[in-house]
Amino acid sequence: MSSLQHQQTIKSLKELLALHPSRPPIYLSRTSTTLSNFTGRVNHQQPPKMTSIMQNSAAQMGTESVMINKKEPVRQDTMDSGYASPPREMPVKESSLTVRLNDGNEIPQVALGVYKAPNGQETEDAVTAALEAGYRHIDSAARYMNEEACGRALNAWLKKTGTPREEVFVTTKLWDADHGYEPTFNALNDSLKKFGLDYFDLYLIHSPSDDEEKRVASWRALEMAQRLGLVRSIGVSNFGKADLEGLLENASVIPAVNQIEVHPFCQREELVDLCHQNGIVVEAYSPLARGNKLEDERIVALAEKYGKSPAQILLNWNAARGNVVLPKSLTAHRIQSNMQSFGFTISAEDLQEIDRLGEENYVTGSLHKSDD
Repeated sequence: MSSLQHQQTIKSLKELLALHPSRPPIYLSRTSTTLSNFTGRVNHQQPPKMTSIMQNSAAQMGTESVMINKKEPVRQDTMDSGYASPPREMPVKESSLTVRLNDGNEIPQVALGVYKAPNGQETEDAVTAALEAGYRHIDSAARYMNEEACGRALNAWLKKTGTPREEVFVTTKLWDADHGYEPTFNALNDSLKKFGLDYFDLYLIHSPSDDEEKRVASWRALEMAQRLGLVRSIGVSNFGKADLEGLLENASVIPAVNQIEVHPFCQREELVDLCHQNGIVVEAYSPLARGNKLEDERIVALAEKYGKSPAQILLNWNAARGNVVLPKSLTAHRIQSNMQSFGFTISAEDLQEIDRLGEENYVTGSLHKSDD
């Protein structure tokens, strides 16, 4: 890396600190100590060039690099983890639709997904409808190219209702083209600007890069961003078993989340088990199998039995497993209907019947299919 690029790296890190002087004390009141300790952990495994940059950058920001022995990646709390499924005979209550992450943060268990939603009024209306219906979790991504619309709707609703920013959980994702340490910070800053926010509640690596060095460098950037208070929780998406195991070998912080395709017809039991063993919450995208299974006779029969729609049966099944669910809709009445999927109990016997539907039927195709 050239001297100019090196200076730009230092400048970028300084600017990130300066841009967020009012973040909660847990992050920035201990910046010197935290950044120093964090740099020491990172240095043990950083590629040589990045190591020297981190050492010099830390020195010029008033911190010193401390070398420490390599440790196992840490789960960020010592309390009982919240990834365990609730008792399957108990109803999932709308008033308690949160899951505790391994960093101690709470994540709402249902989110509005906005995949393929346009960056305009239709998406703004959908986000507003979701917030009005009681959603407190919006899931976007740089790749979706609708962060601005989501941000406009969110900020307008917060202002209109007087709701504190902290009461809405916002997720977005790093796209594949931006993997690498500095590109990750640049992409994160760009997403923050588009949303009009000063932090995200959850920032995910959208999918694993074929370049493992870049993948690890991006994860290091996410760890640093969490230390700086730019993101509260960090995680991954579309990571298969091998991808996740590889990351865990190099991580200082265990991902809080793995967002993957999960529904009764694509249950991914080995991958889900690996996530649970490491305290990683599973976020289920395409929980309705993109509508492809809503007419399955077994699901329809259960819907009739419980007086619910097939979609509500599918969403309830996922939530009963302790997963965060991300149904996508741009239609107000469907958004409301999806939110009403959790206040009833599917019996243990019927849940087991749904479990037996399990096929490896990826409705998202090969793009995000990973080796489990």
